[in-house]
Amino acid sequence: MAKLNLSQAAKIVGRNRTTLWRHINNGKLSIERDRDGNPLVDTSELLRVYGEMKLDATLEQEEKHHNETPSYDELFQLVQEMKKEQSEMRLLILELSNRLEYKSEKPADTIESVTNSNPELDPEWPKEVQTFADITLRNEIKAKYLKN
Repeated sequence: MAKLNLSQAAKIVGRNRTTLWRHINNGKLSIERDRDGNPLVDTSELLRVYGEMKLDATLEQEEKHHNETPSYDELFQLVQEMKKEQSEMRLLILELSNRLEYKSEKPADTIESVTNSNPELDPEWPKEVQTFADITLRNEIKAKYLKN
């Protein structure tokens, strides 16, 4: 008959490997050893001790697939692409933030009524800078005054 290692034998009889070791040490179950000293159990011995075996148990070891590690060049290219994507996303976020914070311009006559040389006198000028939007707004106001 076929010889199985302890893991396979435990699976086919529906027992724990520790249970099989206990039965081996008590003399209830006999084993043979392969040339490396690993224990092997004959299926006829399993039938003698445990009776019927599970037919749906697979004796083949499941193949474990290992994903091949990409080469250095592939990893480097991937990092470069991710950096490019990150910078594009930052620009998009900045653009969307600016759209959210956008305020329509005042008519030209209102801007001219304020002193042309000092943008800080503009009524829209944020007195305190608390967010990035405040800095952006200040820069937009300064740009208006530089045009005039």
